[in-house]
Amino acid sequence: MASSGTPAVISYGHLLTGAVGEFLQAESMPGAEIASAVAELVVNLSRYREERVPLSPIVFITDDRSQLLTWVGGREIVPIGTGPQDPATIRKGLKLCAPLAGAEWSIFVEQAAEMFRYGLFRGDDFVLSRTPFEVLRSIVNPSVRMVAVAQLAESVLELRGSQGNSRYVYLSGARTEMPPPLVLEKLVSAATQDVSPPAREDVRTIFRHAFLEMLHMSHGSLVAVLPPTGQSGFHFVDGLLLDTPIDVAELIRRYHGVPNEDARAAVQAVGHLLQGMLASDGITVLRSDGRIAGYNAFVHHLPSSTLENSSPPIGGARQRTFAALSTRVGETLVAAFYYSQDGHADCRWVGENAKP
Repeated sequence: MASSGTPAVISYGHLLTGAVGEFLQAESMPGAEIASAVAELVVNLSRYREERVPLSPIVFITDDRSQLLTWVGGREIVPIGTGPQDPATIRKGLKLCAPLAGAEWSIFVEQAAEMFRYGLFRGDDFVLSRTPFEVLRSIVNPSVRMVAVAQLAESVLELRGSQGNSRYVYLSGARTEMPPPLVLEKLVSAATQDVSPPAREDVRTIFRHAFLEMLHMSHGSLVAVLPPTGQSGFHFVDGLLLDTPIDVAELIRRYHGVPNEDARAAVQAVGHLLQGMLASDGITVLRSDGRIAGYNAFVHHLPSSTLENSSPPIGGARQRTFAALSTRVGETLVAAFYYSQDGHADCRWVGENAKP
């Protein structure tokens, strides 16, 4: 029997605020005001836009901004404003700071005397340097009180604290078998497994930065990883395949050998070049020795009878292409990676059970 009167209201807001409050409690940052503020950050950052332009600033919350700089390797601070500890201040702070944040600049929110102080602080945007958020991921210290909120992809966020706690928050219908950052680590390992030390870790850093930027693309992405001696033209019917693949490890070795401005600029530029390739249509083609082989590549889709489990893939052209590439992993490909518009990521890697 249908009920009459005003319809009941169903809201996820109190559930989100409760979960955020539990996270902050574990980080020794309890309080209804801060829980409400961080929940507001999560909701606003999930699909943040200014003038229809998507933005993905990283926001750090602390009770001591000087301590924040010390622990995450930040540089100078630019104070922007203050306000009461409520969601309205968070919204205003984001509107004023988000357009200024980016590769070098992150947002801070400092709790002080029942007020929020907010502004920006600078990190090092060199592609071989860890970002402040990456540094925070490595901190586990019960005496430090800071948390950060980062948008990994549209409607997919990460909460991270300095006492070792973390949460992934999905505000979409994306599948959650494995968060995209963990899938990306498989791709990083696949694309660098044949790079000789000591350059391997630096190549991984460059690739990791580019792949994380890839998550912010709204259209999704595809990556194929060839073995070092792979014949890239064998797989692709169209695309821009480089006559001489770009040797990222060699650029890094030159930089460490003679760390002048030209060598630094070459390393920085190759990271930006890879980001541009990943933003293009088609497949970005890498090699497992850390070389960039091409981009904007396309393949013939295999007949459904040849795909895994003899089942045709469900989804659009990008997912069908990933299914076709996956059948070659372990034969002529080292790995295949797929990232969809809805935030789902998958990676098939021949070294799946190997230690990264």
